[in-house]
Amino acid sequence: MMNDSQTYFASVANEWDEIRTGYFTEHMRDSAIAKARLPENAVVADIGSGTGFVAAGLAPKAAKVYGFDASAEMLSVARRNLAKFANVELQQAPGDSIPLPDASLDGVFANMYLHHAPDPAAAIREMARLLRPGGVLCITDLDSHDHEWQREQMADLWLGFERERIGSWFVEAGLSAVDVDCAEGTCDACGPDGETRPLSIFVALGRKA
Repeated sequence: MMNDSQTYFASVANEWDEIRTGYFTEHMRDSAIAKARLPENAVVADIGSGTGFVAAGLAPKAAKVYGFDASAEMLSVARRNLAKFANVELQQAPGDSIPLPDASLDGVFANMYLHHAPDPAAAIREMARLLRPGGVLCITDLDSHDHEWQREQMADLWLGFERERIGSWFVEAGLSAVDVDCAEGTCDACGPDGETRPLSIFVALGRKA
C-alpha cells in the first residue's frame, strides 16, 4: 500500500520534470556536486532519485551512479531520462533501507528527499552507513519554513529543517568536517493563493571519518 508521498509522486511523475524547474535548478545541483569534491572513478548513490535530475548531474563525473526511489512511476520516467548513461543503475527502494553493502560508496547525494523521510535522522544514518572512509554525504533540502499547505498539497512530512539540527544528525551518524551552508538558489513554491514565495535551501556536507 502506498503512503501519501508515494501517491503524490505517482500522480505527478510525468509532469515532475516541468514542475521541479521552479523548485531547484541545474546550477544548484551542479554547485552542490562540485562542493562534494568527488574522487576520480567515484561510485556514488542518489537517494530519492525521482526522475533522475541529480543522477544526470552525477553521471558524467562518476564511474557508477546508483539511483534509488520508492516510486515506481518516478523511476519509469528516470529510466527514459537517463537512458544515454550506461553507468547509471536505478532501483526501487525506500531511502531508509538501501540495498547496498556498508562502506561501498565514495559519495551519497539526496536532493529534496529528507523532508519526505519518516525519520530523517535514521535516513541520514543509513546514507552514512554506505560511505567508505573519506566518502562524502551531500544533502540539499529546505530550511525550516511555515508553508503548512505543502503537507497536504505535496505530501511533505517536514516543513524543512533547522541547519543546527541537520549538523547534529550528521555528527551523530559518524560524519566529520560537517558544513551546512546556503545552496545556490531558492525553492520558488507557488501556494494555493497563486503567489510564489521563495524558500531558502541548504547544502549539508559531511565525510566519513
